[in-house]
Amino acid sequence: NRKGPPMIQAVTTPQQQAEYRRRIAGKPYFESVLGTHLALFGAHPASGWMFYLLPGTAVLELRGGSGALCGGLPDDEDTREELQGFLRFLHVDCLRCEHPLPAAYANTWQSGKPLTLWTLPQGHALPPPKPPAGKWGLTLDTAPSMLPISRLVFAESDAEADEFYSTACTALAHGYGTCRALLYNGKPVCTVGCYEQSTREAYMAAGVTAPEWRGRGLAGWLIASLANELAAEKDVCFLCLPHLREFYQRLGFVQNGMIQQYTTDWNIK
Repeated sequence: NRKGPPMIQAVTTPQQQAEYRRRIAGKPYFESVLGTHLALFGAHPASGWMFYLLPGTAVLELRGGSGALCGGLPDDEDTREELQGFLRFLHVDCLRCEHPLPAAYANTWQSGKPLTLWTLPQGHALPPPKPPAGKWGLTLDTAPSMLPISRLVFAESDAEADEFYSTACTALAHGYGTCRALLYNGKPVCTVGCYEQSTREAYMAAGVTAPEWRGRGLAGWLIASLANELAAEKDVCFLCLPHLREFYQRLGFVQNGMIQQYTTDWNIK
């Protein structure tokens, strides 16, 4: 039997939190997103967020059945068995990873479509598209109510909308982000926000346009405007699905790698 401290350590002490932040420092997406979540929820186990130090240089963030894995794992049997057993016990079936999982995990985890990582470096600016505010009766709101925003972002899932609303409101209340929306008759029809950031990086997310308002350039203008605003002080990054790559290339963002996605079904393993 293996002796010594556990390979997977829950982040509970100030020293462990400092090590967690050290491991994600300088990692695009992970530094801002995991760092914000640790700051907001690390001291509140009842929040549902969980944070762990793993063997090697890796960290793990979990919430519900989803996880984010940043850093390098040793490719040995002990590490693999302990991590697989841990994830199975918690029924984590979705992982977002900085690096591809070692080949030995392939029997359990299926690779999905990777997400493209985009960036706008600090001090740079995108060519601003023609502003739509004022056209079609639209107005720009720089601090919109988050309840209707959550319903726009997750129009097909009340549970996801409620979860987004709670997390976004917590981030905004603690100074971790900002939201922008274009309103029509007081109702948001296009939005984008920043709900996670570090001292060096701002992560943009939840860029959505209502279906009946698409094709008018609303999202391009709103995204570029907020990115330019944030890039005056920090690097800006975000993720997108493969079918949106051309859209963000046209706006002028620079591709900065890929984030891997994996799923599993423990019921058939």
